Amino acid sequence: MIDHAALFQQQILRYQNTAESNDRVFAAYSIATAADPLLASHRAHIDQHKLGFGDPAFHAMWQQLLAAAHARFGPVTALEIGVFKGQVVSLWSLLAKTHGWPLRVHGITPFEGQPLPGVKWWRSVQARLNPWFRERLTSGDFYPEDDYAKIVRRHFEHHGLAFDDVRWVRGYSTDPAVLAAVRNDRFHVIYIDGGHTYAAASADVTNFAPSVERGGFLVMDDASYDLPGTAFWKGYESVARACHLLPPLGFKNILNVGHNRIFEKL
Repeated sequence: MIDHAALFQQQILRYQNTAESNDRVFAAYSIATAADPLLASHRAHIDQHKLGFGDPAFHAMWQQLLAAAHARFGPVTALEIGVFKGQVVSLWSLLAKTHGWPLRVHGITPFEGQPLPGVKWWRSVQARLNPWFRERLTSGDFYPEDDYAKIVRRHFEHHGLAFDDVRWVRGYSTDPAVLAAVRNDRFHVIYIDGGHTYAAASADVTNFAPSVERGGFLVMDDASYDLPGTAFWKGYESVARACHLLPPLGFKNILNVGHNRIFEKL
C-alpha cells in the first residue's frame, strides 16, 4: 500500500522555492495523477464535462495532503471557499470514501454565477475607467449564470457520493451571514479559491486563516504569480500578493504545486 503521507513529507523535505524545484514538483504530481486510476478517472470526468479548471497535478497533491492531515489529526475537517462545479470537494469526498479516512467536508459557495455585463461597449468603458472592474476582468472573476447546485449534485452522484454529506454554507465568503455561520468552526484544511481580486483574496486570508488548527494546512489557489518556474500557469498577481499576509498570521509556505501554494499553521 502506498504511504501518501510519507510521500508528502518527502516532497516537503526536498522542496526549495527555485525554478528547478517548482518545475520538478509540478511534473512529479502530474505523473502521479496519471498513474493512479482513481485520480485519472476523476480528472478525466472533470475535463470531459468541463467541471473545473486547474491542473491534473492537483489531484495527486490533494491525495497526499489529505493523507498527511489524516495521519496527523485522525478525523479531518476541511473547508473549500469557492466550490464552483465541485471538482475539489468531490475529489476530497471520493478520496475519503476510497481510503476510509474520516473527513467532514464544508463548502462556502453562492451556487450562482457572476456574468460579465452583456454589452461589449459597456464592458470596454468599464475596463478603461473602473479599476475595480478592470481587476475583476483580469483576474478571471466572472462566471456565467447556471444552476451550480444542480451541477455539483450530479457531479457527486456520478462518483457515488452523497451531496448532502457536505455542509454547504450558501453565499459569498465575505457575507456577514456566512462569516457568522462558521465563526466558531475550526479546520485542519482550508482551500481558498474564492474571489481573485486583492480585496477578496486578502479578506479570505484575514477571515479564515485564524480558523486553521495548529499543524493544519491552508492552500491558496491561483497564487504563484511571483514564483520561479516555467512548467505551469502561475495564477494572478492579486492572489499572490494576498499570500504575503499569511506568515504574520503564523503560516509557513512549505510546498508549491503549480499555482497552488501550501501553507502550514505553525
